[in-house]
Amino acid sequence: MRVKQYIVETMPEAMLQIRKDLGGNAVILSTKEIKVGGMMGMFRKKRIEVVAAVEEEDKKEAKKQIQNQVASVPRSYVPEAYRQTARSFVNEASEAESAAQVVEQYADEKRKETAAAESMNNDSDRGRGKFESSTDYKPRPEGADFSGSSSAVQEPNKQGQQELMSELKELKKMMTQLSRQNELADPVPEEFLFLKERLSNQEVRTEVFESWFETVQTQLNAKELDENEIVQSVQQQILTFLEERIDAGILPGTRIVYVAGPTGVGKTTTIAKLAAEQMFKHHRKVGFITSDTYRISAVEQLRTYASILNVPLEVVQSPGDTQRAISRLQDCDLIFMDTAGRNYRNELLVSELQSLLAPVENSETFLVMSMTSKSTDMFEITEHFSKYGLDKIIFTKMDETGTCGPMINLLHHFPLKLAYVTNGQNVPDDLLKPDPASLTKQLLGELAK
Repeated sequence: MRVKQYIVETMPEAMLQIRKDLGGNAVILSTKEIKVGGMMGMFRKKRIEVVAAVEEEDKKEAKKQIQNQVASVPRSYVPEAYRQTARSFVNEASEAESAAQVVEQYADEKRKETAAAESMNNDSDRGRGKFESSTDYKPRPEGADFSGSSSAVQEPNKQGQQELMSELKELKKMMTQLSRQNELADPVPEEFLFLKERLSNQEVRTEVFESWFETVQTQLNAKELDENEIVQSVQQQILTFLEERIDAGILPGTRIVYVAGPTGVGKTTTIAKLAAEQMFKHHRKVGFITSDTYRISAVEQLRTYASILNVPLEVVQSPGDTQRAISRLQDCDLIFMDTAGRNYRNELLVSELQSLLAPVENSETFLVMSMTSKSTDMFEITEHFSKYGLDKIIFTKMDETGTCGPMINLLHHFPLKLAYVTNGQNVPDDLLKPDPASLTKQLLGELAK
């Protein structure tokens, strides 16, 4: 079996190529949509990948049928057919100029081959008498009688000339396709390359910044902006992206705030910062509940913050304890529940949170994530905790990294709203409301305008 792969724009185009290469008995094994072209991963175009196959016997039979259908071509018409077709290519469209040059070169090669063939046939004609009278004479293989009778050679064969012209038209079509592929590889403006390098260094994923670039490229094609405005336009795309994904912090009507996340991201310190913000800026009475009895120092750490802020603290170990603790804190305007940090790779440990994170009316669940985590880890963590309901996200340790791309990737992939960022250990000073303009400048660095 012979298997061949085709990359085409449309299925009809694939069918034509398959029939031409493999014959009418070929079968299509698979088809799928792919992206090709572009430069450095940008501006790729959709194409169809088709895999076809034919049994070798079927291929030989198809080839034999094609040979039988093709009439012999008079030598005297070969050069003229190529010249006429090449001239027609030039006259048909300006875009075929390069194809015509290739065709003329191809025709010259054919003329040389034809002249050589005529010379060989003349020599053969002069020696035919002696050759045929020899006892060693062997019949010529079928199809090898290129000269035939002199009258047949010189007789005009219009069908053969049409076959040659058809062949060269196929060559023109091939050159046109190559021209289209060259258009896909047109040079990308330098501004895009600078932006791609910067965003890649910031660990922004290709599919994220490519969506911004495609929008700007559309504006360029529509003459809505020039190349001097590319950076400014991409900056606006990022700004719009962040504005759509940044939300208010704790809502005024929220009664219970559940705080979840993996180990070591700073949940307890973040809770203290949130509590101080609500007390000093919004004048709300706050209470603490902690279920983190797995770490020896966890309860003591939150108890210290509760003492400093002068707020009540309840320690729970089961869902029943949680309901009783909420009842004892009914005089509080807002209750923060600190959950135990879990190894997000352990499904059993993470599922224990479901019994404690029981969203009730006027409650919100915040996921705390460290900016020092890798994008792949962030995705896996969020995927695990999303099973139990997440509303917003808080990114900690902004001061411990120079890249903010992983945060952008996460916001692009998950329907979470960014509520807060933290950039230090000080309570409550190092809790910030995210600012789209500041984050955009941090992402673009010196390229920001």
